[in-house]
Amino acid sequence: MKLKWVSPEGTEIPIETPSRTTPNPTYIYETSSGFGGSDSVSSLQRGAYQDGETLLSVYLSPRRLSVTFTITAESLIALQSRRKMISRAFNPRAGIGTLIWIQEDGSEYALNCIADSGSPIFTTSAGDTWQQVIVDIMAPDPCWYSYPADELHLAGLTGGAAFPIEFPAEFATQGATRAVSNLGGIPAPVQISISGPITNPVIENLTSGQALSLTLDVAAGESIYIDTTYGALKCRLIASNGTQTNAMPYLSDDSEFWQLEPGENILTYSATSGSAEVVVNFASRYTGL
Repeated sequence: MKLKWVSPEGTEIPIETPSRTTPNPTYIYETSSGFGGSDSVSSLQRGAYQDGETLLSVYLSPRRLSVTFTITAESLIALQSRRKMISRAFNPRAGIGTLIWIQEDGSEYALNCIADSGSPIFTTSAGDTWQQVIVDIMAPDPCWYSYPADELHLAGLTGGAAFPIEFPAEFATQGATRAVSNLGGIPAPVQISISGPITNPVIENLTSGQALSLTLDVAAGESIYIDTTYGALKCRLIASNGTQTNAMPYLSDDSEFWQLEPGENILTYSATSGSAEVVVNFASRYTGL
């Protein structure tokens, strides 16, 4: 087993089984639990005289995991220093950290987690140069994400006629429409960056039939940032000096914060005019590994 904890402050704690490449790891993996499937809650409804019940929906519950490992050090003073670092790295008040699971083939998957109540636990199993630790963590979103996120660059429809059309008119030309795959079994959010100069950008998931359409001019040096993560929806206009303002009012009434459906998705981008760089970041989302 090979894990890595990245604290909210950016401290990295590698936890792994001794191997040829790392014969004497500082943090030695011992046991773990909670890495498989996630608990779920089913919503059921029974009608009059119905045999059984009708399934309305299923929601995944937060994932709870436990990792036991041993801290090693050259001296008691060094051990005490590392204990303090572990306590700080798993401090729940610091916010959400990331647990990364590195597979045998080198692929990596991540969970956004927070230390559960009482963690870390320094057990009575200890010596002058080693200390056993149990860390219980909780992932509010129970799904594993492919790590690091993938990056997709889009071209699209740029230039074109405005309505009402006056002839002769110049119509937009089709650029690249890209296919992208969510290899997991759960819809996956996307983060979209659109750089100006551009007028009225539209980015659409043709697979789901949903689009994000904005009515505004984005000047050179400015950009639009969109995040479709449930509970953290964002649409911001970022000025050349880095100042951010809420761009939600520029979204059309029929815009939807779409996510990538499981399997292949066809994405396309268009705009009334301008030449933009469009970058879509995403990670496949899995209920278990």
